[in-house]
Amino acid sequence: MPANRDEIAAAFLRRALRYGFRRTSVEDVARALRISKKTIYEHFAGKDAMLEYALTLAALEQRRRVEARLTEATALGRVLQVTRMALADARAGFAQNPGLELADPEVQAQVNDRVHGSLVRDLLEQGVAAGEFHVADVDMTSRFVQAVGMEAIRQMHDDPQSRPEEACVEAVRRLVAGGPMVRPPSGRPAAPAEGAAVRVAAPDPPAQAGRGPRRGRRVPRPRRAEHEESDGDVTR
Repeated sequence: MPANRDEIAAAFLRRALRYGFRRTSVEDVARALRISKKTIYEHFAGKDAMLEYALTLAALEQRRRVEARLTEATALGRVLQVTRMALADARAGFAQNPGLELADPEVQAQVNDRVHGSLVRDLLEQGVAAGEFHVADVDMTSRFVQAVGMEAIRQMHDDPQSRPEEACVEAVRRLVAGGPMVRPPSGRPAAPAEGAAVRVAAPDPPAQAGRGPRRGRRVPRPRRAEHEESDGDVTR
């Protein structure tokens, strides 16, 4: 029986994730499914249409699967739970396939944005509407959350003994809800958490024109007080 539209799109996405969008051809998909290129073109105008349809299918399937597993009551809790699920799925995949290569970054970014990004954006908007936290730019924060997750997955792939999950979840929590100010090793204070009060010192008033000392002119020293106290001693 000839492959249907969904099977063709799924086969294309699998190859695109492995080899990259540019290196995946219609002929590759036809050969993998043992169908003719004509059959593929009966369903899709080309590679772009296949990728778009495949991403839509993946997003719908993954979202249903994830939402069915969510148990947290708050939006922040659900964002963190989604992050943990993604990391657990990645670790399980690497354990089952030790030689598994990371997906093509270009295609993976599109998959993440369509599959996980839309869910995270919706959860962030829910949290803002409920007053749980304040996020100035929901779309940008969602992209940062995805970037942190991908870096943790890359670390798990490169070093299977590493355990970046909790650090990743904590970083996501800080991105979404803020956190305490931590002094970096340099000794300079870090940026305050989002929503924290910030005190800004007023700048010194500008010097008035013509009132400063002229070049080469001797500036008189202030008169010394008759009595000065230092460490409890009195000096006359």
